[in-house]
Amino acid sequence: MRLIPSTFLVYLCLQKCEAFSSISNKANKARVSSSLDMKQHQEDNSNSNNSKDSRRSFLSDMAAITTALASSTIPSSAMAESTTASSIIASPAFDKASTTWPLGTIAFSLLPLAGTSTRRATVEQTILKDQIWTHDQIQGVVNVNVPVRQTVVKLSPEAGGGLLIYNPVAPTPQLLSMIHNLEKDHGPVRHLVLGTVALEHKATFGAFASMFPKATVWLQPGQWSFPLPVAPEWLGVVQRGPRLREIPSSDREQDLVKVNRQYKYYANKDPKPEFAADFEWESLGPLSFKSVGAFSETAMFHKSSKTLLITDTVVSVTKDPPKIIQEDPRAMLFHARDSIEDVVEDTPENRQKGWRRMVQFGLVFFPSQIEVVGAGKAISQASKIDKRMKPLGQGAVPFSLYPWTWHENDADEKNFEAISQNGKIFCPPILTKLILDREPVKTLEWANKVADRFPFERLITCHLNNDVKATPDDFREAFAVLASDPQTGNAKDQRPLAEDLALLQKASDLLTDFGVVEASQVCDLEPARTVGRFASK
Repeated sequence: MRLIPSTFLVYLCLQKCEAFSSISNKANKARVSSSLDMKQHQEDNSNSNNSKDSRRSFLSDMAAITTALASSTIPSSAMAESTTASSIIASPAFDKASTTWPLGTIAFSLLPLAGTSTRRATVEQTILKDQIWTHDQIQGVVNVNVPVRQTVVKLSPEAGGGLLIYNPVAPTPQLLSMIHNLEKDHGPVRHLVLGTVALEHKATFGAFASMFPKATVWLQPGQWSFPLPVAPEWLGVVQRGPRLREIPSSDREQDLVKVNRQYKYYANKDPKPEFAADFEWESLGPLSFKSVGAFSETAMFHKSSKTLLITDTVVSVTKDPPKIIQEDPRAMLFHARDSIEDVVEDTPENRQKGWRRMVQFGLVFFPSQIEVVGAGKAISQASKIDKRMKPLGQGAVPFSLYPWTWHENDADEKNFEAISQNGKIFCPPILTKLILDREPVKTLEWANKVADRFPFERLITCHLNNDVKATPDDFREAFAVLASDPQTGNAKDQRPLAEDLALLQKASDLLTDFGVVEASQVCDLEPARTVGRFASK
């Protein structure tokens, strides 16, 4: 059995971000000196002492939590099969045989994600009858769960027939049964497309590809691994030769042979993918980081259904939780509490409340509407939790910890509404703050190509809302923040609110200071630096 220390690392990050914030203020002040009053550059002499106190406090908290971990018997794979009659929230009974993915223990050994080595249920949705289906699973940490999604498309006879799967998820027995049922009616799986370099997607790709060895694998350009470069074979991909290919940068003739050297032999022999009869596509990147790694993604347009398949670059979210999240409501109800003392019931209103808070944690990591509880108090409170609430954290949150409180009167509702905007698509802030703002010109060029070339009416993303009604103009607008130039007064509003972006802004500054990424070209000097708990003083 394996413990989940990652839960506590997340908590420590929440508790100590303000301390680390004070250490980096000096660098931030120098960066924004051209626009801030010179008085802000006068460091308080107490900063050094505060930093020492913060480090001592950090070590003290770590010691306390290490002691708690050492005495814990909660395994990471613990999933409650039943609960006492007095429980308000019953722990659902699950078919472990069909939803367990043992390989997840290895594939996600460096990622403390929910739904990996324990239980990974799948929800199937028919988008267009006899043409497009999606399969949702969950991923998350500390009960902050979001959908991760694959899309299955039936290919036309002109494209060779059979099925194409975009960004396959974990091959659990339940999911494989669903796929085999589709194969009976619509032909075999013939193409597997990994349209991203993101770890959470490629961690499942090799295992899935090994289940369909006759399918041709198409890899996103710019694949990388850390600390050592790893070939696709080491990711579990069993395909070789003509069945192991790289996605050309676009479907246009001049781009079909633009692949990395190791894939050029078969690209030259057979440059046009068979599925090009049904799809057009455009790739973003690879956008290389300054130190190691890259970002890259391919948008695929299914011509007959006018559907755009996308991975991470745009999402949509509304107040109603996705079906896969509601499949086990405990995570939503865990976050529906304002504090650990609260007792909640399973109602539609509480599910929505918990979902909107999960979204805020998932998108900004440190919502402005929470206050962190000290380690000692949090552990003490957890020991006194109402026993009817204990099932909410089983298998995800050791000791039933809830080390924060939310501001009263649903104050976070306005923060969620600023994110949601009734489901209007947007580029997630972790991308606009940490990655794409380093390459705004290339990103906007790609977004414009997608919007100009593909007359889509439907968007299927790999996260959050599914089957989103959207237009090319909506897609273009989702990246408008990357055209911001605050120094000339052309500053675009960004979602979420500035105070909720403060931690991501601080992380952006630190990554720049440490030489991991280049300096932001569009987001500097915006309100996220001057409001909220991480503001430069």
